[in-house]
Amino acid sequence: MNSLFLKNISVHPDWNVFLSEKIIDLIFQIEFEITKNEFTPSSEKVLRFLEMPLSSVKVAIVGQDPYPQIGVATGRAFEVGTLKSWSEPFRNVSLKNILRTLYKAYTGEIINYNKLKEKLDNEFPLLAPYKLFKHWEKQGVLLINTSYTCEPGIPGSHKKIWAMFSEELLNYINNTNVSINWFLWGNHAIEATRNLNINNKTVSQHPMMCYKKEGRDSDFLYGKTNCFKQLINDIDWTGYNLTNKQTSATTLF
Repeated sequence: MNSLFLKNISVHPDWNVFLSEKIIDLIFQIEFEITKNEFTPSSEKVLRFLEMPLSSVKVAIVGQDPYPQIGVATGRAFEVGTLKSWSEPFRNVSLKNILRTLYKAYTGEIINYNKLKEKLDNEFPLLAPYKLFKHWEKQGVLLINTSYTCEPGIPGSHKKIWAMFSEELLNYINNTNVSINWFLWGNHAIEATRNLNINNKTVSQHPMMCYKKEGRDSDFLYGKTNCFKQLINDIDWTGYNLTNKQTSATTLF
């Protein structure tokens, strides 16, 4: 297969039906458009989710498109590929709010990220950034966007290019594994799944925009529903098997 995005990944057999002649042709058309200019992430990471067995997926987290900074996007939605430790500074507000919402799921508290960062190695143990999203995947968490590339520095620049592929993909996932819990984060994810008959879904505002305001019930952090909390017994979100309202570091030692 000469596809730029497929040649360096090991596609799991669960996706063989999806990768029909029609979809392969569509991928070639997308590659032709995208490679006219620089893009992110690198080609071998664009469709890396196809290596994951669809039959084992418990949760599908759907975002918008990759981080636009060069070298940051990994092909896993919301993962910051340049980050090795939580003590390192990083600009990606979405990830910070994901961690804050995660902390709220286990403790019931909302704190700012700087305060949370002080707790991550002791009171609230959490796997390192380069391990956490892999850990989620191993448990059946599919991390995808509605667009799979963008031009560096230009968020949303490839939205139209990926639209048809994304529609076909999300429809296939929903029809093939009907037991998935869908986390739809932001308007792009909501719009992309509007015509799907999804059994289980949690809809929220995008993690990048979190603030407390009357009537904002679907806020990712301050809203009525915490997506992580509702599956806290099915997914080990921290990597340390914490239980609800447990913030002890005893699991580390």
